[in-house]
Amino acid sequence: MNKKWFFTVLYSFSILIGQSSLFESEPGYISIKSDSSAVPIYIDGNLFGHTPIDNPIPVMEGIHFIGFHQATLKDPFLSYGNIETDKQIFVLSGDTVTVSFNTFLIDKNIERVRNEYQITNYIGIGIISIFLWQLWIISS
Repeated sequence: MNKKWFFTVLYSFSILIGQSSLFESEPGYISIKSDSSAVPIYIDGNLFGHTPIDNPIPVMEGIHFIGFHQATLKDPFLSYGNIETDKQIFVLSGDTVTVSFNTFLIDKNIERVRNEYQITNYIGIGIISIFLWQLWIISS
């Protein structure tokens, strides 16, 4: 009987001190605006939806990354290139942060990074070719 009473009190106490809501504090919100429709929106690397998104998105307080491109195997430079598709924002509890995307300008920036990536590959192939040519001359 003592064990039942002890576990009943322990269970009741754990319910009283447990988390009372989904968020410990009031969530922050992200409102997303875009110049185009049907643009995929990624929040912290996860697909959230496509524009237009009418309602603000509830998120936990802290740093979040918002973008409309996901790094893929076809375009690995998106992970490493210096492009500004992902916006880093800090959301405060109870605050709404508005993020605007101008997809035309960002797509031009991505094209510039692709060209730089391609030129870097050509330079690397040229240097390796010269190195192999010099090794061939030395060995003969």
